[in-house]
Amino acid sequence: MGRFIFVSFGLLVVAVSLSGTDTLFECPSDWSTHRQYCYKFFQQKESWDDVNWDDAERFCSEQVKGGHLVSIESDEEADFVAQLVAPNIGEFKYYVWIGLRIENKKQQCSSKWSDYSSVSYENLVRRNVKKCFALGKKQGFHKWVNIDCVEKNPFVCKFIRPR
Repeated sequence: MGRFIFVSFGLLVVAVSLSGTDTLFECPSDWSTHRQYCYKFFQQKESWDDVNWDDAERFCSEQVKGGHLVSIESDEEADFVAQLVAPNIGEFKYYVWIGLRIENKKQQCSSKWSDYSSVSYENLVRRNVKKCFALGKKQGFHKWVNIDCVEKNPFVCKFIRPR
């Protein structure tokens, strides 16, 4: 009987210690996991059904608490997002919205991401007068391009995994 109690107590200690690990907090089944975040690529069957930047950001925020258009903070994350998008994007779709937008002409890439994080990593093809950023197909979805915010494109949402 004493051995049973000792083993049971040991299993309880292991279970409690594992409850603090990330393995117990996974992304929803149709989302992809990378580090502490969940990601999902959204596109419509027909290009004319895709959405502008504002609608994409609104959609992401409605999917899950803390959801936003994707912010990209490193080369590693850029590679992950490109691998998520490239095999799934439609043949005639050329851009994918990300969560960076210039709010006024004075702020260039020092703007904040739509999730309010600071821009500490840049991967621009070029800067121009357009205010919204997207990943470009021509660049393998690795580089950011400025495009008009009213264009309709697929997009990637991101949120921090629940704990």
